[in-house]
Amino acid sequence: MAQQTPESSALPLIRLRQISKSFGGIHALDGVSLDLNSGDVVGLVGDNGAGKSTLIKILAGAHDATDGVIELEGRKTTLSPPAEAQRLGIETVYQDLSLISSFNATENFFLGREIAFGGGPGLFRFIRRKAMMDVAMRRLEELNIDIPGIRSKPVERMSGGQRQLVAIARGAFWGSKLLLLDEPTAALGVRESREVLDLIRRLSQQGLTIIMVTHNLEHLWQVCNRVVVMRRGRKAADMASSDTNMEEVVAYITGAKGRVDSLANASVQQEARP
Repeated sequence: MAQQTPESSALPLIRLRQISKSFGGIHALDGVSLDLNSGDVVGLVGDNGAGKSTLIKILAGAHDATDGVIELEGRKTTLSPPAEAQRLGIETVYQDLSLISSFNATENFFLGREIAFGGGPGLFRFIRRKAMMDVAMRRLEELNIDIPGIRSKPVERMSGGQRQLVAIARGAFWGSKLLLLDEPTAALGVRESREVLDLIRRLSQQGLTIIMVTHNLEHLWQVCNRVVVMRRGRKAADMASSDTNMEEVVAYITGAKGRVDSLANASVQQEARP
């Protein structure tokens, strides 16, 4: 049976216990348990319909779990709606990036969180554009992100890789505890994928916890210290990336490995139920 990576003595940053999610008669997640430790970079993989997106959306606060418990730093918590997850330091970068094409990087950085004078309705607030520019540029420089003309260029004039860098940097700036990345290198070329992966690596070195959903399995061993495989709504495997290989991960994804394991895992989970 694929064993979970050894837990550190410290409390997990986030602990999911027996998380299930149903949409009518469809069971998208079935008893998923997962510990996320500070500084983990977890590659979340699985075939289409395996439950990856549902799990990410529960962590992002977009879905409520039908059953199960979520703990943040040892305390039972609710992550929905998304604004609550964001308040708790969890940010998500979806494939569409959620960037305003006509805005520059700075304006997108603070979208909906503008630094302003005054209070009350927006008409009575004055945006501090220079302050936002200074903060955004300082953060981009800290992450070694160098995009020509970034101060004024709208993101619609940036390449796909540059837009991805801006979106991830924004997510990391606001997501102090957990950053969720949905296919961050999808549709990118080799060079741009390498730049995005380099950024993810730098963020992990700063101690940020990251979950990366990806179909590019080669990227797992470039940035992830753990690989979690989902299959048919269940966690099929949770392994240190250094203890596994492409062949084994593919075997768990396809079900060639793990049929007996899933039965054993279900038995262990049943015994663990209060």
